[in-house]
Amino acid sequence: MTGVSRWTADAYPAPRGGAGAWGWAPPLAALLLGALIAALGANARVFEWLNRLPEYTGDALWANLTMFGDTVVAFALLLPWARRRPDIVWAVFLAALPATLWVDVLKPLLHHPRPAALLPPDLVHVIGPRLLANSFPSGHTTTIFVLAGVLALSRSGAGWRAACLGFAVLIGASRSAVGAHWPLDELGGAFGGWLSAWAGVAWARRWHWGLRPWPHRSFTALLVACALALFFHDGGYAQARPLLYLLAVLLLAGTAVGWIRAGRAAG
Repeated sequence: MTGVSRWTADAYPAPRGGAGAWGWAPPLAALLLGALIAALGANARVFEWLNRLPEYTGDALWANLTMFGDTVVAFALLLPWARRRPDIVWAVFLAALPATLWVDVLKPLLHHPRPAALLPPDLVHVIGPRLLANSFPSGHTTTIFVLAGVLALSRSGAGWRAACLGFAVLIGASRSAVGAHWPLDELGGAFGGWLSAWAGVAWARRWHWGLRPWPHRSFTALLVACALALFFHDGGYAQARPLLYLLAVLLLAGTAVGWIRAGRAAG
């Protein structure tokens, strides 16, 4: 598969059976669960339960987990897919457009206070920065649901898709564990993030511009820059620095090895 043919959507066929219920069921579940929590007035109670989890596991676990919802980390994690599955990279960049609108429009528009702004200090265990405003929706949760959604919908297999969804749910829940968000914020992020992923995958299969060599190389350069940034960026979670250093080394080394092997094969 060489030349122009490599950079067409036909080179990366859609998963057998398409997205099916995996496209609409996760955002619908987030919407229904959010409606239930709101109807029961249970937002604060669920938050308090999630926020107590570090009492049993320690703070470091949640500081590390929550960084997977950081935009820089999420883009860096795309590097392993850049050479073999450029369609996944393209779909994520397309999905990022509606996801960014979802977060950046609603946050300042609603200007909803975060748990640390409403609850007494002794009832909120904060790991990392103490955030007070622009709570809904959770940006970290939106980001991880975009990434997990695109990965899930771009490959077949219920086990793979369930693993992607489960990981995204865990990262979303970490936002309450670190004291940054209400559960409804995370469900809002899950709703908008997965829908954006579904749209991004569908859009990428109809518009192939991002599969051309120079746009894809530009995207890859940005992903490499994000991986390099992990040596300096911790999002305010200092306990995650060792993990971020390790991720940076693994991602950059793996990418370099892949490029070297590809160059030898081409030569």
